[in-house]
Amino acid sequence: MKDGVLDVGNEKQLFLDGALIDSEKDVSLRTHKPVRDGRVLIEPDRPWEDRIGSYSCVLKEDGKIRIWYDCRQGDEIRLAYAESEDGIHFTKPEIGLHEVEGSKANNIVLPGPRIAGGAVWRDPNAQPEHRYKTQTKVYPSGELHMHSSPDGIHWKHYATPDIGDKDTQSVIFWDPHHSCYLLYTRKWVQMEERSEEISRQWHNAYRYRTVRRLESQDLRCWENERIVMEPDEIDRAVHDMPTPRPPVDFYGAGVFPYEGADRTYLMFLQTFWHWVKWDKEGLGPSSIDVQLAASRDGKKFHRLGNRRPFMELGPEGRFDSRFVWAMPRPVRMGDELWIYYVGLNREHGPSGDLDPVAGRQLSGIGRAVLRLDGFVSVSGDYGGGWFTTPPLRFEGNRLEINADAGGGGSLEVELLDMKGDPIRGFTREESIPVTYNSVRLPVQWDGQPDLGSLAGSAVRIRFFVTNADLYAFQFRDSTAPGDVG
Repeated sequence: MKDGVLDVGNEKQLFLDGALIDSEKDVSLRTHKPVRDGRVLIEPDRPWEDRIGSYSCVLKEDGKIRIWYDCRQGDEIRLAYAESEDGIHFTKPEIGLHEVEGSKANNIVLPGPRIAGGAVWRDPNAQPEHRYKTQTKVYPSGELHMHSSPDGIHWKHYATPDIGDKDTQSVIFWDPHHSCYLLYTRKWVQMEERSEEISRQWHNAYRYRTVRRLESQDLRCWENERIVMEPDEIDRAVHDMPTPRPPVDFYGAGVFPYEGADRTYLMFLQTFWHWVKWDKEGLGPSSIDVQLAASRDGKKFHRLGNRRPFMELGPEGRFDSRFVWAMPRPVRMGDELWIYYVGLNREHGPSGDLDPVAGRQLSGIGRAVLRLDGFVSVSGDYGGGWFTTPPLRFEGNRLEINADAGGGGSLEVELLDMKGDPIRGFTREESIPVTYNSVRLPVQWDGQPDLGSLAGSAVRIRFFVTNADLYAFQFRDSTAPGDVG
């Protein structure tokens, strides 16, 4: 923001917080959940697959969906590969690189023997032979190993960064806004011990998991560590605990910059619950679901939806009834976001309880579907409401909105000057109501649909929202190519 004016250019603006709402009446922010049908798209159906583990990842490239998944067989943990043309029907190609039980006819791309899954990403700064990267904890050393590859299939060791705690899926990406690589991983916080008896009785009684952020220029040396998510007093008050630790902490976090939106970071927060005293050792229920958090700078995150699950546990008897782990980065498919996730019907840990309705262990990779930009909306009820943005400076000559007005709702748009007065030609009275349901609805006014005369000037937008949800807005150039998924 410069001179009190927010420069939005032609970047998409999402309503993840109150930053775009300067004043309002009778509207509210509403968080939306993705839709899941319970279908298993990738299941452990090979001799070298007892179950699929949580540290799995996905990329969309050249129209193909590529998934690298945590493949477990007894004590062996490997990284396996599957791909799909439509994102629903997956094949497991026989790559022929690594021998398992006397044969190379398998889809293993990193053999282990105990390499805890992966978090594959493309490095925009790398030479072609190192274009793909992944990082994971390996056993028994506990080290973080980074691998690189020219194609995502043939991997070689790249680096062994010394970052301390890393027993989770560690996520890395290049961030042009900060001109560095960002790493999000775990950090244990040790509390001051006060009771040896409690320490002996309860595992981890005086420590808990948090999410931390580090920076690097070369992927080898990491610095500027800071905790970006940890349990707070609200979390502590949810349940009474027999130990000083909070009833919930954060096993991991899939952090990613949201494509097409300026300085917008989202976090799929893997939320680990443990507050019930079990008859056996430890605390239950030892389950994991997913909360949603957002940030404007990648440092300060806030949780959305009143901390309710963004992706909750599946129903009893289903493969995801005890454990849900969202893969980092959703995949855009047309006007939808597909969030791939790992589900398990056993609680976390070797002694975790199995869902008794299923009667056997189930695991697999499923899909959750969300509207494009559809994380949070500004919602107006049947009686209608309005809100006004702070002063904005934009580029382009037209305004598009992502909105659902159903069959009886509407959105009207008015532009205001810095004094708060409606601008002639762009008043509510001249606004053509926006109706229906689309991720790209044009905003128009009678006699003056072109905004080019106001580009570069400071204006406010006032949205009138009646029985509708507004997810995002974006200024565009009518001569520019359309938004294509």
